[in-house]
Amino acid sequence: MVAGRIYAGSRIMGRNAPGLGGPRASREADQQCLIRDANEAIERLNVRLKTGTARLELRCECGDPACLERILPTHAEYEAVRAYGSRFIVRVNHENPETASVVIEDGRFSIIDVVAGEARYQALARHTRHAWVDAVTPDDVTGHESPVPERSTS
Repeated sequence: MVAGRIYAGSRIMGRNAPGLGGPRASREADQQCLIRDANEAIERLNVRLKTGTARLELRCECGDPACLERILPTHAEYEAVRAYGSRFIVRVNHENPETASVVIEDGRFSIIDVVAGEARYQALARHTRHAWVDAVTPDDVTGHESPVPERSTS
């Protein structure tokens, strides 16, 4: 470990990491959103599994394209993460302290909240369950419709 840098997966993070913010944060947020979308599809399959069948593992949503780590939250744990548009589920120590803060950590995974401006906006805007999504769509996991975003008429 180099002073001032934290290594998570294959990514160098921390206050001395190159390219903080800007395009790097945007690429990381893009990767997080892509993996979140893939995990949503996997969780839809998990919901349909017969009782007693082992759940399918999800991918770490840390934003590192080289990370192939797996996590296995319960359905309730997964839904608790998805209730917030800017939260992601990652392996312990896979958070980037420049863009996210750890909300919950246990021995199996961490839940992070993306707090960096553009990365947070991207995470919220691309979360299909979040109120920022313009169309009402049935939620594939619960079957309920997602809320319609309220618009000011003034």
